[in-house]
Amino acid sequence: MRTYGGATAEQRASLRRRRLMESGLELFAGRGYAHTSISAVLRHAGLKDRYFAESFSSLDDLMAALVREIYEEQIARCAEAIRTDQPLRDRARNMIDIVVGLPLEDPEKGRVKLTESLGAGPVTARERRLGLRRMSGLVDSLLRERPLDPRIDTAALSVAVVGAIGEMSLSWFSGVLDVSREDLVDQGLFLFEAITEHTSPTSRHHGSG
Repeated sequence: MRTYGGATAEQRASLRRRRLMESGLELFAGRGYAHTSISAVLRHAGLKDRYFAESFSSLDDLMAALVREIYEEQIARCAEAIRTDQPLRDRARNMIDIVVGLPLEDPEKGRVKLTESLGAGPVTARERRLGLRRMSGLVDSLLRERPLDPRIDTAALSVAVVGAIGEMSLSWFSGVLDVSREDLVDQGLFLFEAITEHTSPTSRHHGSG
């Protein structure tokens, strides 16, 4: 395999793709997806026009790649957090903290995930659905650790939990919710605990008399 400057053609293509993703992240977060063009990404990355199509079919495809990477990072961290020997409540709290903490830990990724990705196209929308599904799967695994009321569909409830916490995070990021990160995590945990309490087979008898 021929090399140039110590790198193979495949390695150089991979480096160019990374430069495009880094430029896309910065521009989408800074000026917004709607105000970013392929030409702007190429200029920012210092690459010639022909190199965009080498890695991405469209700006939507570039955004989708960023969203996929952000979800993969968060899902990996969440999966690690819930594999510990800690009590269920602590593991759930750690997972929620990872999700809601993104805008503080990495503001560019937080903005891209929570707001700018919403204005992209169908490729990104599909990637967001896949990410939410995988995140819901982690929540579902936590819900199933408790005895279950047979009426409860944990897959459906896990989607509801992830969606609710996502909306809370978006409201917090947008300034609608004026609370601390710790308070936001606590609210997410209250929601999770309310659901896990209701999944108990004995919960159906509460309040009867």
